[in-house]
Amino acid sequence: DSLEFNPTSNHPPCHNHSIAPTSAALTTLLLAPQPSHAAKAIPLSTGDFNPDSFKPVCAASDSFYRFLQGSTRAVVGDDNFSEYGPLIAGGLLRIRLELCVVESFFNEAVGPFIKQNGLTWILPWHETVETFIAGSIFALATTFILVGSTKIVQILAFYSDLILGGPCRLFGGFFFDRARGEPVTLDVSFFWWKKRLIGPPVDFKEEELKKKTGEGEEKWLDLDNVKAKDFPLLIVSGGIKLTGEVLRVVREVVEAVDLFVGRYLVLLASGYIIIKFVHFKIFPDFP
Repeated sequence: DSLEFNPTSNHPPCHNHSIAPTSAALTTLLLAPQPSHAAKAIPLSTGDFNPDSFKPVCAASDSFYRFLQGSTRAVVGDDNFSEYGPLIAGGLLRIRLELCVVESFFNEAVGPFIKQNGLTWILPWHETVETFIAGSIFALATTFILVGSTKIVQILAFYSDLILGGPCRLFGGFFFDRARGEPVTLDVSFFWWKKRLIGPPVDFKEEELKKKTGEGEEKWLDLDNVKAKDFPLLIVSGGIKLTGEVLRVVREVVEAVDLFVGRYLVLLASGYIIIKFVHFKIFPDFP
Protein backbone atom coordinates (compact mmCIF):
# COMPACT_ATOMS: atom_id res chain seq x y z
CA ASP A 1 0.00 0.00 0.00
CA SER A 2 1.11 3.57 -0.62
CA LEU A 3 2.09 5.67 2.43
CA GLU A 4 0.96 8.86 0.73
CA PHE A 5 -1.87 10.59 2.65
CA ASN A 6 -5.01 11.25 0.62
CA PRO A 7 -6.97 14.26 1.95
CA THR A 8 -10.19 12.89 0.52
CA SER A 9 -9.77 9.54 2.18
CA ASN A 10 -11.55 8.69 5.45
CA HIS A 11 -8.52 6.78 6.70
CA PRO A 12 -5.31 8.31 8.00
CA PRO A 13 -1.95 7.08 6.70
CA CYS A 14 -0.86 3.73 8.04
CA HIS A 15 2.12 5.07 9.99
CA ASN A 16 -0.29 6.99 12.32
CA HIS A 17 -2.22 3.87 13.33
CA SER A 18 -0.01 3.25 16.35
CA ILE A 19 -0.09 6.88 17.48
CA ALA A 20 -3.85 7.44 17.28
CA PRO A 21 -4.85 5.21 20.24
CA THR A 22 -2.20 6.77 22.46
CA SER A 23 -3.28 10.32 21.55
CA ALA A 24 -6.91 9.48 22.15
CA ALA A 25 -6.11 7.99 25.54
CA LEU A 26 -4.08 11.02 26.61
CA THR A 27 -6.81 13.39 25.43
CA THR A 28 -9.43 11.44 27.35
CA LEU A 29 -7.28 11.37 30.48
CA LEU A 30 -6.55 15.11 30.39
CA LEU A 31 -9.93 16.47 29.33
CA ALA A 32 -12.25 13.95 30.97
CA PRO A 33 -10.49 12.33 33.96
CA GLN A 34 -12.13 9.56 35.85
CA PRO A 35 -14.42 10.64 38.70
CA SER A 36 -12.16 9.06 41.32
CA HIS A 37 -9.11 10.97 40.07
CA ALA A 38 -11.02 14.24 39.77
CA ALA A 39 -12.39 13.90 43.27
CA LYS A 40 -8.92 13.39 44.71
CA ALA A 41 -7.34 16.17 42.67
CA ILE A 42 -9.95 18.90 43.11
CA PRO A 43 -12.19 18.03 46.09
CA LEU A 44 -13.25 21.68 46.47
CA SER A 45 -14.95 21.65 43.05
CA THR A 46 -17.58 19.09 43.96
CA GLY A 47 -20.92 19.28 45.70
CA ASP A 48 -21.76 22.69 47.14
CA PHE A 49 -18.37 24.04 46.03
CA ASN A 50 -18.89 23.28 42.33
CA PRO A 51 -19.03 26.66 40.52
CA ASP A 52 -21.44 25.23 37.95
CA SER A 53 -24.03 24.32 40.59
CA PHE A 54 -23.26 26.87 43.31
CA LYS A 55 -26.34 28.91 44.18
CA PRO A 56 -25.86 31.39 47.04
CA VAL A 57 -28.78 32.06 49.35
CA CYS A 58 -29.49 35.80 49.51
CA ALA A 59 -32.86 36.37 51.15
CA ALA A 60 -32.27 40.03 51.97
CA SER A 61 -30.88 40.78 48.50
CA ASP A 62 -33.83 39.03 46.88
CA SER A 63 -36.29 41.05 48.96
CA PHE A 64 -34.50 44.28 48.06
CA TYR A 65 -34.56 43.30 44.38
CA ARG A 66 -38.32 42.71 44.53
CA PHE A 67 -38.76 46.06 46.26
CA LEU A 68 -36.75 47.84 43.56
CA GLN A 69 -38.65 46.01 40.86
CA GLY A 70 -42.04 46.94 42.30
CA SER A 71 -41.01 50.54 42.94
CA THR A 72 -39.67 50.93 39.39
CA ARG A 73 -42.83 49.46 37.94
CA ALA A 74 -44.98 51.81 39.99
CA VAL A 75 -42.96 54.85 38.85
CA VAL A 76 -42.59 54.12 35.12
CA GLY A 77 -45.93 52.38 34.59
CA ASP A 78 -46.79 48.96 33.19
CA ASP A 79 -46.40 49.95 29.51
CA ASN A 80 -42.92 51.39 29.89
CA PHE A 81 -41.93 48.61 32.25
CA SER A 82 -42.85 46.00 29.65
CA GLU A 83 -41.14 47.90 26.84
CA TYR A 84 -37.89 48.51 28.70
CA GLY A 85 -38.17 45.40 30.87
CA PRO A 86 -34.91 43.72 29.78
CA LEU A 87 -32.84 46.82 30.51
CA ILE A 88 -34.56 47.46 33.84
CA ALA A 89 -34.36 43.83 34.96
CA GLY A 90 -30.73 43.56 33.86
CA GLY A 91 -29.70 46.62 35.87
CA LEU A 92 -31.65 45.63 38.97
CA LEU A 93 -30.34 42.07 38.84
CA ARG A 94 -26.76 43.28 38.84
CA ILE A 95 -27.46 45.43 41.88
CA ARG A 96 -28.91 42.35 43.52
CA LEU A 97 -25.81 40.32 42.60
CA GLU A 98 -23.45 42.87 44.15
CA LEU A 99 -25.40 42.80 47.40
CA CYS A 100 -25.73 39.02 47.26
CA VAL A 101 -21.95 38.60 47.15
CA VAL A 102 -21.55 40.30 50.52
CA GLU A 103 -24.58 38.65 52.10
CA SER A 104 -23.68 35.14 50.94
CA PHE A 105 -20.02 35.48 51.94
CA PHE A 106 -20.78 36.40 55.54
CA ASN A 107 -23.90 34.25 56.01
CA GLU A 108 -22.79 31.07 54.25
CA ALA A 109 -18.99 31.12 54.52
CA VAL A 110 -17.69 33.29 57.36
CA GLY A 111 -20.55 32.79 59.83
CA PRO A 112 -20.67 28.97 59.79
CA PHE A 113 -16.86 28.72 59.83
CA ILE A 114 -16.58 30.98 62.89
CA LYS A 115 -19.42 29.12 64.57
CA GLN A 116 -17.60 25.81 64.06
CA ASN A 117 -13.97 26.85 64.65
CA GLY A 118 -14.24 30.01 66.75
CA LEU A 119 -11.87 32.96 66.33
CA THR A 120 -8.61 31.42 67.50
CA TRP A 121 -7.34 31.08 63.91
CA ILE A 122 -7.19 34.86 63.42
CA LEU A 123 -4.08 35.47 65.56
CA PRO A 124 -3.31 32.23 67.40
CA TRP A 125 -0.52 31.78 69.93
CA HIS A 126 1.07 29.06 67.80
CA GLU A 127 0.59 29.44 64.05
CA THR A 128 -0.07 26.26 62.08
CA VAL A 129 -0.46 25.68 58.38
CA GLU A 130 -4.24 25.44 58.84
CA THR A 131 -4.57 28.74 60.71
CA PHE A 132 -2.17 30.47 58.29
CA ILE A 133 -4.12 29.36 55.21
CA ALA A 134 -7.52 30.09 56.78
CA GLY A 135 -6.53 33.59 57.89
CA SER A 136 -4.79 34.45 54.61
CA ILE A 137 -7.68 33.30 52.42
CA PHE A 138 -10.16 35.09 54.67
CA ALA A 139 -8.18 38.34 54.40
CA LEU A 140 -7.86 38.10 50.62
CA ALA A 141 -11.50 37.15 50.07
CA THR A 142 -12.74 39.90 52.39
CA THR A 143 -10.62 42.46 50.56
CA PHE A 144 -11.83 41.45 47.10
CA ILE A 145 -15.47 41.27 48.15
CA LEU A 146 -15.68 44.44 50.24
CA VAL A 147 -13.65 46.64 47.89
CA GLY A 148 -15.99 45.73 45.05
CA SER A 149 -19.26 45.77 46.97
CA THR A 150 -19.21 48.51 49.61
CA LYS A 151 -19.44 51.20 46.94
CA ILE A 152 -22.88 50.05 45.83
CA VAL A 153 -24.01 49.95 49.48
CA GLN A 154 -22.75 53.52 49.86
CA ILE A 155 -24.69 54.57 46.75
CA LEU A 156 -27.87 52.97 48.11
CA ALA A 157 -27.40 54.72 51.46
CA PHE A 158 -26.84 58.05 49.68
CA TYR A 159 -30.00 57.79 47.59
CA SER A 160 -32.02 56.56 50.56
CA ASP A 161 -30.97 59.64 52.50
CA LEU A 162 -31.57 61.89 49.48
CA ILE A 163 -35.03 60.54 48.65
CA LEU A 164 -36.33 59.78 52.16
CA GLY A 165 -34.03 61.31 54.75
CA GLY A 166 -33.87 64.81 53.26
CA PRO A 167 -37.64 65.32 52.99
CA CYS A 168 -38.16 63.79 56.43
CA ARG A 169 -35.71 66.23 58.00
CA LEU A 170 -37.10 69.18 56.05
CA PHE A 171 -40.83 68.71 56.60
CA GLY A 172 -40.54 66.91 59.93
CA GLY A 173 -38.24 69.61 61.28
CA PHE A 174 -40.50 72.39 60.01
CA PHE A 175 -43.66 71.10 61.71
CA PHE A 176 -41.69 70.00 64.78
CA ASP A 177 -40.47 73.57 65.31
CA ARG A 178 -43.97 74.97 64.70
CA ALA A 179 -45.39 72.60 67.33
CA ARG A 180 -42.78 73.87 69.82
CA GLY A 181 -43.75 77.48 69.10
CA GLU A 182 -40.54 78.34 67.27
CA PRO A 183 -40.83 81.13 64.66
CA VAL A 184 -40.30 80.44 60.96
CA THR A 185 -36.78 81.48 59.95
CA LEU A 186 -34.73 81.45 56.77
CA ASP A 187 -31.01 82.23 56.98
CA VAL A 188 -28.66 82.63 54.02
CA SER A 189 -24.89 82.43 54.45
CA PHE A 190 -21.88 82.76 52.16
CA PHE A 191 -18.51 82.10 53.78
CA TRP A 192 -18.30 84.63 56.63
CA TRP A 193 -21.43 86.55 55.53
CA LYS A 194 -24.77 85.50 57.00
CA LYS A 195 -28.19 87.15 56.88
CA ARG A 196 -31.69 86.27 58.05
CA LEU A 197 -34.28 86.77 55.31
CA ILE A 198 -37.37 85.50 57.15
CA GLY A 199 -38.02 85.66 60.86
CA PRO A 200 -37.16 87.91 63.80
CA PRO A 201 -33.89 89.85 63.45
CA VAL A 202 -30.83 88.40 65.13
CA ASP A 203 -27.23 89.41 65.67
CA PHE A 204 -25.23 86.39 64.49
CA LYS A 205 -21.97 87.63 65.99
CA GLU A 206 -23.60 87.91 69.38
CA GLU A 207 -25.15 84.45 68.97
CA GLU A 208 -21.76 82.96 68.14
CA LEU A 209 -20.22 84.64 71.17
CA LYS A 210 -22.96 83.27 73.42
CA LYS A 211 -22.42 79.76 72.07
CA LYS A 212 -18.69 79.99 72.78
CA THR A 213 -19.26 81.17 76.33
CA GLY A 214 -22.13 78.70 76.88
CA GLU A 215 -24.73 81.35 77.58
CA GLY A 216 -26.79 80.76 74.45
CA GLU A 217 -26.87 76.99 74.68
CA GLU A 218 -30.30 75.70 73.69
CA LYS A 219 -32.11 72.80 75.26
CA TRP A 220 -32.07 69.57 73.27
CA LEU A 221 -35.85 69.34 73.56
CA ASP A 222 -37.60 72.49 74.73
CA LEU A 223 -41.27 71.78 75.49
CA ASP A 224 -41.99 74.90 77.55
CA ASN A 225 -43.98 76.60 74.78
CA VAL A 226 -45.84 73.51 73.55
CA LYS A 227 -49.60 73.69 73.86
CA ALA A 228 -51.68 70.65 74.71
CA LYS A 229 -53.40 70.61 71.33
CA ASP A 230 -50.02 70.58 69.55
CA PHE A 231 -48.69 67.43 71.22
CA PRO A 232 -49.99 65.03 68.50
CA LEU A 233 -48.29 67.17 65.84
CA LEU A 234 -45.16 67.27 67.97
CA ILE A 235 -45.02 63.48 68.27
CA VAL A 236 -45.72 62.77 64.58
CA SER A 237 -43.38 65.43 63.22
CA GLY A 238 -40.73 64.47 65.75
CA GLY A 239 -40.87 60.85 64.60
CA ILE A 240 -40.55 61.92 60.96
CA LYS A 241 -37.61 64.17 61.76
CA LEU A 242 -35.98 61.39 63.80
CA THR A 243 -36.31 59.04 60.82
CA GLY A 244 -34.52 61.54 58.65
CA GLU A 245 -31.74 61.97 61.19
CA VAL A 246 -31.29 58.19 61.48
CA LEU A 247 -30.97 57.90 57.69
CA ARG A 248 -28.39 60.68 57.73
CA VAL A 249 -26.34 58.89 60.41
CA VAL A 250 -26.57 55.61 58.48
CA ARG A 251 -25.36 57.34 55.32
CA GLU A 252 -22.41 58.89 57.15
CA VAL A 253 -21.45 55.56 58.74
CA VAL A 254 -21.64 53.73 55.41
CA GLU A 255 -19.59 56.45 53.72
CA ALA A 256 -16.95 56.17 56.46
CA VAL A 257 -16.81 52.37 56.04
CA ASP A 258 -16.55 52.70 52.26
CA LEU A 259 -13.75 55.26 52.63
CA PHE A 260 -11.90 53.00 55.06
CA VAL A 261 -12.27 49.95 52.79
CA GLY A 262 -11.15 51.81 49.71
CA ARG A 263 -8.07 53.35 51.33
CA TYR A 264 -6.83 51.07 54.07
CA LEU A 265 -8.32 47.56 53.81
CA VAL A 266 -5.82 46.35 51.21
CA LEU A 267 -2.93 47.59 53.34
CA LEU A 268 -4.33 46.04 56.50
CA ALA A 269 -5.02 42.71 54.80
CA SER A 270 -1.52 42.62 53.32
CA GLY A 271 0.05 43.46 56.67
CA TYR A 272 -2.08 40.81 58.38
CA ILE A 273 -0.91 38.13 55.91
CA ILE A 274 2.73 39.17 56.34
CA ILE A 275 2.43 38.97 60.14
CA LYS A 276 0.92 35.48 59.93
CA PHE A 277 3.63 34.36 57.50
CA VAL A 278 6.42 35.65 59.73
CA HIS A 279 4.82 34.00 62.74
CA PHE A 280 4.38 30.72 60.85
CA LYS A 281 7.76 30.45 59.07
CA ILE A 282 10.28 32.59 60.97
CA PHE A 283 9.03 32.54 64.57
CA PRO A 284 6.88 29.37 64.76
CA ASP A 285 7.56 28.88 68.48
CA PHE A 286 6.86 32.49 69.53
CA PRO A 287 5.70 33.22 72.13
